Amino acid sequence: MVRKVIDAPAPPTGRLRPREFAAIAIFSGLTVVPAVIVSVVPLAAALGFMTPVPIALLAARTRLRAVIAAIVTTVAVTFVVSGLGPAFAVLASAVMGGLVGEVHRRGGRAFAMFLMSVIAAPIVAGMSVLLMWVLVPLRKLALEILDNVLTGAAKTVRAVKLDFVADALDTVSRNVVDNWWLWMWIPGTIGCLVTLWIAAWLLTKILDRLREVPLEDTLEVASVADGDRRVGPLPLRMAGVGYTYPGSDRQVLHGLDLVLNTGEFVAIVGANGSGKSTLSKLLAGVEPTIGIIDRPGAPGLGRRGGTALVLQRPEAQMLGARVADDLVWGLPVGTEVDVDGLLDEVGLTGLGDRETTDLSGGQQQRLAVAAALARDPQLLIADEVTSMVDPEGRADLIAILAELPRRRGITVVLITHRDSEARAADRVIHLEAGSIVAHHPGWMRPEAIARPLPQHHDVNGDALLVVEDLQHTYLIGSPWEVTALKSVNLRVNAGDGVLIVGGNGSGKSTLAWILAGLVKPTAGRVLLGGEPTYERVGDVGLGFQHARLQLQKTTVADEIMAVGGLNVGTAEVGQVLDLVTLPREIAARRVDALSGGQMRRVVLASLIASKPELLVLDEPLAGLDPQAREEVLAVLAGLRQKGATIIIISHDLEAMDRVCNRRIELVDGVLEGGL
Repeated sequence: MVRKVIDAPAPPTGRLRPREFAAIAIFSGLTVVPAVIVSVVPLAAALGFMTPVPIALLAARTRLRAVIAAIVTTVAVTFVVSGLGPAFAVLASAVMGGLVGEVHRRGGRAFAMFLMSVIAAPIVAGMSVLLMWVLVPLRKLALEILDNVLTGAAKTVRAVKLDFVADALDTVSRNVVDNWWLWMWIPGTIGCLVTLWIAAWLLTKILDRLREVPLEDTLEVASVADGDRRVGPLPLRMAGVGYTYPGSDRQVLHGLDLVLNTGEFVAIVGANGSGKSTLSKLLAGVEPTIGIIDRPGAPGLGRRGGTALVLQRPEAQMLGARVADDLVWGLPVGTEVDVDGLLDEVGLTGLGDRETTDLSGGQQQRLAVAAALARDPQLLIADEVTSMVDPEGRADLIAILAELPRRRGITVVLITHRDSEARAADRVIHLEAGSIVAHHPGWMRPEAIARPLPQHHDVNGDALLVVEDLQHTYLIGSPWEVTALKSVNLRVNAGDGVLIVGGNGSGKSTLAWILAGLVKPTAGRVLLGGEPTYERVGDVGLGFQHARLQLQKTTVADEIMAVGGLNVGTAEVGQVLDLVTLPREIAARRVDALSGGQMRRVVLASLIASKPELLVLDEPLAGLDPQAREEVLAVLAGLRQKGATIIIISHDLEAMDRVCNRRIELVDGVLEGGL
């Protein structure tokens, strides 16, 4: 068997890549904002110490060419927005940030940073002196203003018989006018030194937090490696393939042997952490660290006739403001695309002019499929594309994908946790701990038919949460005005378990944020214990759809203590980990090392530690394999047994009767059965 070991990707060379352009745009914006604020609000001058940090972070994690481009962009934008003075100040800050980041990138320690600061500060300050020397009218105006200020101050203090102070001010005024360059250069040097040291300290803290975030995106590296090779992703053969991520010693995949042929529908299944997404990256063009992947040509990720990748979160792939724009985004100029035909094919007929942000989750996912089809791919990889879609939309998406091999000859690879979706495929590849194992349809607990939950409740119970005539509209009065909630009435008693269901775009997530008090409704009332929830932020624990976005600290223990508050220590951390059935030793683990199910339970542990009166969980089972779903459901059922009040917003109805005692439905912004 032929095996090979691939070295870590070489640093980028040549023209700037799309990812670098994106980083330049982001970090330039982060530099411009505080600079503009300082120029408009003098009392916010302390923000000036922050302006070098974004460019420093960019310089610490990318090449010099990108840093220079970011500095030029930042100065140009600042000049357009605020004028010459702030633009020059930003230039000095950006240069200082670039120097700090460059020293960090080259492994410089404290002494190197100090030496660089001592050398650079007088030079950067000297740039200001040189500019004022060249711009004679500006210098005269500035000195005249300063002289008038000091002279006026001297007259004022002389009027109150403080002649010695007035004489000192007159002396300073004459000295500044005569030796303006010295008065500008020395304070400027001191200011630059302080700014450089603050920027270096802040950058060190930020880089410590980000040290495990990879510098290179593996898919982007694979795309660049294609070069100008002829596109030909299929047929594909893997032999003895394994993969280890850079900087890790754990082999995620090992011993994979598989074949993909043209025009077939293949499902890849397996538990969270089994290597499914890593396998999808190899199929999309990432080189294995051992073994061979044989194709007739380049994978052609994103190229016409190559490989297309549709991800779990469609909003992460949307770039165009309108549906039609997003569909053709990134295609070479002159490429002919039947936009209307593609939209018809995926069930988005007539929506070409619709704003992409107005689409429901299911519609966004269909748009992502249409954008992939616009490139006429030979291979389409769909990674958990139904996890955030309602049951009806889920079935429609699978039907669309299943038709592509027959109608277009495209090979479709579907990564899924759902047995019903896997059964639609021609064959199934089952991963377990990074290896392919024999697939048996019973590997997942069969998706049970959800038992109906009652819609009534005890009206005589203690009303913990009362929602009356709730309405909410975004961007009222603007062309983008959208009404998310039209009529919501709801009563939740203490100890209730309420399941709220509804299609994509029905307003469920908006309702969750309002219930938690994070959004103030435009009409109606939401009362927790008789008080508006927006006045009791923190008393309702909200679990986001995407658990990773809610985890802000480095380790599990830090996260739980941060959310739980001052009264939560190591003992309390252990107790809440017991409640969510996680081992106590996981407290020291980094959150980035957790599986999806573990992240969900850490979020729950954090919320429990804060002792909320009500838990609102938005899609708590999304993207979880059967075992992780069972674990989370068991935790929620246990909390209900202990008297917790829980509202669950979900597309998943299976086994929810273990947690909820009633079900209500949100239809187009109207809640049915809430009272």
